[in-house]
Amino acid sequence: MSLFNHIACSALMLIALGLLPAFAQNTSPVPIVRIETVEIPISYIVPGSEISDGRIDVSSRLMGFIEQLDVREGQSVKRGNLLVRIDPTDIDEAIRQARFGVSTAEAKLADAEADVNRYSTLAPSGAVATETLRKAQVRLGIARTALESAQSALAAAETQKNYATINSPVDGVVVSVEKRSGEMATPGSPILTVESHEVLLFRTYIAERNLPLIDTDTPVTVAIDVLGGRHFHGRIRGIVPSGDDVTRRYEINVLLPADPALVPGMFGRAEIRLGSDEAIVVPRSALVQRGGLEGVFIVEDGAARFRWLRLGRDLGDRLEVVSGLAAGENILAAPAFGLADGAAVAEARQ
Repeated sequence: MSLFNHIACSALMLIALGLLPAFAQNTSPVPIVRIETVEIPISYIVPGSEISDGRIDVSSRLMGFIEQLDVREGQSVKRGNLLVRIDPTDIDEAIRQARFGVSTAEAKLADAEADVNRYSTLAPSGAVATETLRKAQVRLGIARTALESAQSALAAAETQKNYATINSPVDGVVVSVEKRSGEMATPGSPILTVESHEVLLFRTYIAERNLPLIDTDTPVTVAIDVLGGRHFHGRIRGIVPSGDDVTRRYEINVLLPADPALVPGMFGRAEIRLGSDEAIVVPRSALVQRGGLEGVFIVEDGAARFRWLRLGRDLGDRLEVVSGLAAGENILAAPAFGLADGAAVAEARQ
């Protein structure tokens, strides 16, 4: 390579880096932005997961063999749909015996009433001893009590019959099935689990230092990763006032809006607004990379001067400037590619 070509290439590199003024001057009007201090939100971003507020373990109040269990994991159910049927043979026998007990008690009561009526007629004339009448009245009271007890036993047995069929308490999805048809159901032992999608929460944990800054009125936006970062506006329903003694974090639950795209288990991030702060920001379009660092072109006396910046938070189409700019300065809104440091510019203020 000749000496001339080497010098020419070096000059072009310096111009590209903005370290040597370009020979050509850009005199076309370019948009200028005046730097001002703006108010930006202070946000606290924490990961978490969606959960259902209506996860119900379905169990039987009876002991008996499962006669019917046709639902499976992942199946949608509506409120009132049949989930489980328990073999009612033992209950039917209990009802039969209770009805027999009521019939027997009614017969004894009728007999006791007849004795009392008869003795009450004969006692005044002395045909029957007063003690006999008294005992008949006692037997009548016992018969009435026995009938009430038999009727209560029948009502309890018939109520048990209602427990032989278990219907879904909510609209939701069957997420687990622990038993199968033919197995024994016992009181309190889960048969299956139904998860309602009527109320969804986003559960996350916040650091101890941020706890005093958050309450149920604090704005929250939840971004769900699997939905492409789609945002949902939520409301803090509650803060669990007991933290983990190792992580020093506290559980919060954010109430999510009703949306068919949301299902329990989805991962996301909650952006909790803690307040606001004043800062200097620049448009993303104004940033230029030089020497591996980012900066902007400020406009001074009709010339574009490159200045490196220290950037802070990413605000979407704007970026926070930590140092390097002051309010009142002017910068190029969208510098042309290859613009050299010191190039003359004509202002077209935005």
